[in-house]
Amino acid sequence: MRLGGRAEEGIYVRGDADGLSRVLSNLVINAIRHTPEDGTVDIEARSSRGGVEVLVRDECGGIPQEDLPRVFDVAFRGSHARTPSRQSGAGLGLAIVKGIVEAHKGTVAVENMAGGCSFLVRLPT
Repeated sequence: MRLGGRAEEGIYVRGDADGLSRVLSNLVINAIRHTPEDGTVDIEARSSRGGVEVLVRDECGGIPQEDLPRVFDVAFRGSHARTPSRQSGAGLGLAIVKGIVEAHKGTVAVENMAGGCSFLVRLPT
């Protein structure tokens, strides 16, 4: 698996360091867990109007359309491409991400893209 990343210089967010670290680690670990060994996970941070965006893209094969509205629900573990397994956890990681991001007055969203999905976190500066 290849991890790639890029961040603009001078991007700063005021917030809880442990919580924001948890957001990034949950998203990246999830992406790695669901991307095949020969796949790629990309992480990008960039400034946006009034804030910062962090984008985590993977090659998980996508999330079924009917599951997209529920991926941030507590205990939701998905189906099909993200089939629950012994190592898939309790379905809390993305719910925790959403809670921490919203506590920082931000938003988090997911969408499918060719071959995988993209998680976008927006935080105010």
